[in-house]
Amino acid sequence: MSSSRFLFSSGRIVFIQILFVFGFLLLVGRLIYLQLFQDVFLDGQVLKRSYSEYSLLAPRGRILDRDKNILAFDVISYSVGIDFSQFKIDKQSISTMSEILKVEEVNLSESIQKQNWGYREIIRNISPKTKIALEQESISGLYFKKNLRRSYPQQNATAHVVGLTDIDRNGIQGTELVFNTLLEGEEGKFIGLKGSENNKIDGERIEAKPGEDITLTIDIDLQSIAYHQLNKAIEKYKAHSGSVIIVEPKTGEILSLVSNPSFNPSNRKNITDKSIFRNRASIDVFEPGSVIKPIAMAAIIESQKEDLDSVIETSPGWIEVAGYKTNDFKDYGKLNLSQIISLSSNVGMVKLCTDQEMEHLTNYYKKFGIGKYPVSIMLPAREGFLPHHSEFTLRDKVSSCYGYGMTLSALQIAQAYMVFANDGYFKELRLFKDKLFESNSESQVLSLETNILITEMLEETVNSENGTARAARLKGKLVAGKTGTAVESLEEDASYTATFSGFVPSINPEYLAVVVLHGLKGEESSGGRVAAPVFSKIMNEIYLLKDIET
Repeated sequence: MSSSRFLFSSGRIVFIQILFVFGFLLLVGRLIYLQLFQDVFLDGQVLKRSYSEYSLLAPRGRILDRDKNILAFDVISYSVGIDFSQFKIDKQSISTMSEILKVEEVNLSESIQKQNWGYREIIRNISPKTKIALEQESISGLYFKKNLRRSYPQQNATAHVVGLTDIDRNGIQGTELVFNTLLEGEEGKFIGLKGSENNKIDGERIEAKPGEDITLTIDIDLQSIAYHQLNKAIEKYKAHSGSVIIVEPKTGEILSLVSNPSFNPSNRKNITDKSIFRNRASIDVFEPGSVIKPIAMAAIIESQKEDLDSVIETSPGWIEVAGYKTNDFKDYGKLNLSQIISLSSNVGMVKLCTDQEMEHLTNYYKKFGIGKYPVSIMLPAREGFLPHHSEFTLRDKVSSCYGYGMTLSALQIAQAYMVFANDGYFKELRLFKDKLFESNSESQVLSLETNILITEMLEETVNSENGTARAARLKGKLVAGKTGTAVESLEEDASYTATFSGFVPSINPEYLAVVVLHGLKGEESSGGRVAAPVFSKIMNEIYLLKDIET
């Protein structure tokens, strides 16, 4: 009995010892597992929760005028978001936000309730002032993210030449688009850890690289003068659109490039008519009318087929060629070459052009940049239309000499008249100050003798008693220029394009300007009555400003 009891007791002890050893091994194994494997998992969770990587916005380069006045730059703005775990959707909160954000309450409410969980941005690009106003309301669940927003301090006046960006500050028009790559810079980034208070610690910071500044040849003072005078003229004469270009002839630099209608690139919310974004100075092409006559006359003189002392009979004030009738404003009788330009005689030009070779005429048109894409300004533009000389009929040939059968833009007219302002030399226009964008294209188009003759004709057009451009005169300055009037539509309610192109002073000119107004009706629709006065007003303001500055 005692022997069996001993054996049972010894077996139990052994069993307990085995259980103890097995438990110990399990414990050791668990510890080893936790040490070798679980630590890796836990470390990953810690890193996952504390690791932070985010982009650093690159300031977009500024757009400046020739005197470094700012035309476009970045300003600080904020996005407003909602943490729906803390935000209470109630009428009072939405009403308060609607009032501060200047958003319709019903639209804001609908936007918020589209997704009422998690985190969500509800509005972008509010001002720091608006952010402070929202913060003062202590609405739970609102959070803010710092952004950059594009601002255009000159607003409508420079809209078409400067252009605009989308909501992400990518260029979509004008200079902003053309030089988007240079302007946008390179984003930076931050990689680091979050502390207990969500503060960034012990991280790597790669700074953003700001975009490059772009300097235009534009003079903001002249741009503003041209913009306001064009707007006044469009309102006065009830034109539907227009443009003004001012150039420094010696350099070819564009000092002003204005298009109407315009828009405010800083606030485009209520724009419905997308045509308002079109730069009419470079995009809109039209039959130029009589502004082409000095170019045709230059070609005629250089052909040496016409005696400079010729007198042309223009009576009875009309002429028929190839079954088409061409009229003058009235019967001018006998006219010399200069009078044909100053009085703008269509009949005189038809008679002079009849014997000209069409290839000769079109070659001269091309030398003045007609029918060619104005590559040098780099903004979107159109080349217009100049048929090949083989496609011209006799009727086409003679009508080309008074500005029909071809199309060109206001920019191309400015380019062409640069020849007259530069002693017969073609010089490409420039819109950017950087030497990288400077063209060396310069060629002699006219002999100095011919150019002098044409300049004298343009002087007479402005300064003679009956010249069509009398309204372009300036006190104390001798202006040289030419008007143009072209039919846009011959329907019952006819409309016209009025143009003036000229430079001042006529010798060693400081300024060349082109004024164009479209959609004119009634008596006040000619270049002499409408466009020439705008030129005079613009130049008067410019010289007054110069006198004040000196």
